[in-house]
Amino acid sequence: MKSLDSVDALKKELLLFDKILIVGLKEYNDVFQKNEITSQNELLENRDSFALNDLIILNSYVGMYNLVNSPSGCPGYKPKFTTEESTFFNQNFDFLLEKGKIIIDYNEISDKNKQSEANENITPSLERKLNADLSYDVLFNMCLDLKARIIAASCDNSKFTAIPYETSIYSIDEITNTKADVYSLLLEDFPIIETDQIAWEQIFDFKSDPDVYNAIWSLRNWISSISRTNRQPNEIEEEYRDLKYQYEKAINLHKLKNSSNAFQTTIQTSAELVENLAKLNFKKATDVFFQFRKQKIALMEVELKSKGNQLSYLYKLKTKFN
Repeated sequence: MKSLDSVDALKKELLLFDKILIVGLKEYNDVFQKNEITSQNELLENRDSFALNDLIILNSYVGMYNLVNSPSGCPGYKPKFTTEESTFFNQNFDFLLEKGKIIIDYNEISDKNKQSEANENITPSLERKLNADLSYDVLFNMCLDLKARIIAASCDNSKFTAIPYETSIYSIDEITNTKADVYSLLLEDFPIIETDQIAWEQIFDFKSDPDVYNAIWSLRNWISSISRTNRQPNEIEEEYRDLKYQYEKAINLHKLKNSSNAFQTTIQTSAELVENLAKLNFKKATDVFFQFRKQKIALMEVELKSKGNQLSYLYKLKTKFN
């Protein structure tokens, strides 16, 4: 992704994904933090060492660095003062860095050779964009956008499911936006969750449950599978809405059928449990626990067999945190 503006956004991203890679953060650190490249002349002298897209990103950061640090300063530039909100965000961001949830190095998830191949494929289109006399801001954002898609396209699919955060507003033939379109659809329909009331530990504990983790992978597999089809966005949305409706209907129907039985069982077994434990009748007490277990297994069977079970993670999210 290209940016994050709140802790709420961080939590929503990490409810869906295991890690976040922020495109442009590495280049920013190289220029502003490490001061490895601070001269545009030096950058141009070594331009053959960089893909055109990467060169434009670095050149943009170097230009910003020199403008901000020039003797005359940057006209109209106002340094950002520390606020409680920014301090809180930075504390959360540092915490996630320590936990390994934020990725800075592209090579951690992306194959260098695939990156090079993708860069070569998009270079002609990018050169045509350069000749179109685009503004500084548009060119910079376009290259960050392309970088996000290049990393997603060149990641190791056996280990990662990489999805660009935003739908591209730039038309580049060699880079598909389908995954981002599907992801945007999910975000628009994301369960309403008060993330400010949820601690990071709750999120990580929830996702560590094997049943929940498998549901996450089912959702990611559905996104990847449907993204490989030639369907139009409206067709994908229709399938998503239908699958979600069918799944929730099946689960709600199952719960409705079993609600009266469960209520009766709860009242009876609670009394039985106390009585049996008091009489040290452990066999009957164990039978009571098995009744609850059978009900849970029955629900799991419905979840697995129901149409739309690929989207079960969204239902589990809503049930857990709503």
